[in-house]
Amino acid sequence: MLSRVLSRRLLSLAKGFAVRSGIYPGNIGNLDQAAEELSQYVWECLVTRPGDAAHAEKLFGQLFKRRALDFQRRLLAKKRNLQDSLDAMERSDEDDDPDKTIRQVSALRQHATPADALASKQEHAQIVAHLQAVLTKQEFFVYTMLFVDEMSVKDIAAALGVSTRTINTYKNTALDKVAEMRKEFKQ
Repeated sequence: MLSRVLSRRLLSLAKGFAVRSGIYPGNIGNLDQAAEELSQYVWECLVTRPGDAAHAEKLFGQLFKRRALDFQRRLLAKKRNLQDSLDAMERSDEDDDPDKTIRQVSALRQHATPADALASKQEHAQIVAHLQAVLTKQEFFVYTMLFVDEMSVKDIAAALGVSTRTINTYKNTALDKVAEMRKEFKQ
């Protein structure tokens, strides 16, 4: 899972760099292909160049140490909270109602069929196509990086080489256009 997330992040950084540097559409006409080739080159450099690998290992080591300490703190806080909640817990009459449990579990079940999944996928493809038609290229990139890749505004600004204010402008414009699209779909 870690390598999949890391690869996805590397691809999103590569897309931003390809757009910012002019690789796309200047040298390679397909953004996904440009990002794929660029990320493959970076991985190749990490594997074949000892200096690059050492640099990445050092930075990852620092990141790992910070996150390991964060994890330890969260674990200790969770343990304290769990102990506090066990000490303060009182039994309620609702715990003895098996019908309520059955209703809650039934509500959580999904009754999706393969046909429903296909219809949902087709609807998603139509929405994406409509988004690409309505939004400018920059707005679409920012919207996708924010809500699909789940990147922060600061990370997107760094990836595209623009200010966070510019990214916020693209984001707000895109959100306004998406709100208009929703109104159209509801009518």
